[in-house]
Amino acid sequence: MPAVCADAEVERAVFEAHFETVDELPPAFYDLTLEQYRMLTAATTGYEDFSFEERLASFYYILLDALGEHRAFVQATFDDRARYQSSFRTGVRSALRGLLTEDGLVPGTNQLVTGLWPVHEVLTEVTFALIRHWIRDETEDQEATTALVDKLVAFVAELVTFRGVSSGLNLAWHIVQHDSLGIGRLPIVGRLFSGT
Repeated sequence: MPAVCADAEVERAVFEAHFETVDELPPAFYDLTLEQYRMLTAATTGYEDFSFEERLASFYYILLDALGEHRAFVQATFDDRARYQSSFRTGVRSALRGLLTEDGLVPGTNQLVTGLWPVHEVLTEVTFALIRHWIRDETEDQEATTALVDKLVAFVAELVTFRGVSSGLNLAWHIVQHDSLGIGRLPIVGRLFSGT
C-alpha cells in the first residue's frame, strides 16, 4: 500500500477512504472503464439517434480506448482479474444486454432471441476474446483490432437487426388470416383454424 500511494502521489488516508487492500485496485480500474463508457455516451450529442451498429461500435471503441490508457497494466492483469468471474464481466454483459434489447434499435420480434441470456453470454465472450486479441495485437495503432471490431460490429448488427424475421411473421400471419394460399382447404389446417 505505501508503494501504491507513493506512486499515485496520494496520502494513505485517501487510499483507505476508497479501498481496504491493494487487491481491490485492478477490479476498480476495469469497472471505471465501463463508467467512462456510460459517461461518454451520455455526453455524446445525438447518441440517442445512433443505430444499433453505431452504438455497438461506440461500446467497443470507448472500452478499448479506456483500457488502452493503461495497456501494460491490462496486459498484465486481464486474464487473472477481469476475464472470468468479475464485476467487469457482469458490467460488460449488462451493457450488451441493454443494446440487444433496446426498443427501436432491435426489431421487437428479434428481441425474442436477442433478449435471451445465452445470446448475452455469447456476445460477452466474443467481447472478451476481442479484448484478448487487442492485448496481443502488435500492429501499428492496433490496426488489426480496429479491422476486427469493424467486421464484428457489421456482422452482429446484420444478425440482430435482420428484418426478415419480422417480415416473415407478418407474411405468415397475413396468409393465415386471409387464407391467401388456400391452406385452409387442407383437412388438418382447416380444422385447426375453424376451431372444430
